Amino acid sequence: MPRDRWLLDLLHEHQVFTTSQVAALAFDHLHTARNRLVALSRRGVLARFRDGVRPGSQEWRWALGLVGAAYIAARDGTPEPTPAVMRQRINRLAASPRLAHLLGVNAFFVGLAAHARHAPGARLETWWSERSCHAVTGDLVRPDGHGTWTEDGRTCSFWLEYDRATEPATRVAAKLDGYAALHRATGTPQTVLFVLATPARETSLRTRMAAHPALTAGALTVATVNGPCPDPAGPIWAATSAPGRVRLARLAPPPRA
Repeated sequence: MPRDRWLLDLLHEHQVFTTSQVAALAFDHLHTARNRLVALSRRGVLARFRDGVRPGSQEWRWALGLVGAAYIAARDGTPEPTPAVMRQRINRLAASPRLAHLLGVNAFFVGLAAHARHAPGARLETWWSERSCHAVTGDLVRPDGHGTWTEDGRTCSFWLEYDRATEPATRVAAKLDGYAALHRATGTPQTVLFVLATPARETSLRTRMAAHPALTAGALTVATVNGPCPDPAGPIWAATSAPGRVRLARLAPPPRA
């Protein structure tokens, strides 16, 4: 099915989604998504895992299975992975200390894609994983993702920094140096979005970034938000250059007359 192949492409790029994320991306009903995912899992197209927690259990996490990975390999002309390689790959993903971070980054972009499904004229035109970002930015900076979002005639191209408060705020603020270097290398202004874990974390980071030369010179546009953002397209972004919070698309330059 075309939708299945599209989902395999997304999983190849972004590694893992929860059931509700897949439903938001491509289905009208959660139970329909569950049924299709289970069917693909039984056929080996997808693999699933979750931690047992009490009471109840986590949502299933979905990744490429052996058949799905073989399809991607055949499409791309790369060696087909063996069952042992796939088991190791899935086990490493399930046990990764960065799994929560990866799911959080993916949830951000899923929120944009879901918004676009129901908002005429809204589009998530670009969605890159950390791996794809690194292929472009090299060692200058390591974004968690890159996107291009269009709504109401405005297009905002941005880099995403998804912060879970696992490193000092000074180190997070220092990432602006890398984006400033990327600006110098490309000659184009850069927009950077910071998703912070708490309001206090957001306030601390904004204070540290306020006087950065790249901000005062207009080379970088930086906007922040704290806590979960189920609708990243909405009026939740606090730009460092202006008061209040605005929609994501409003971070873009105004359309030309």
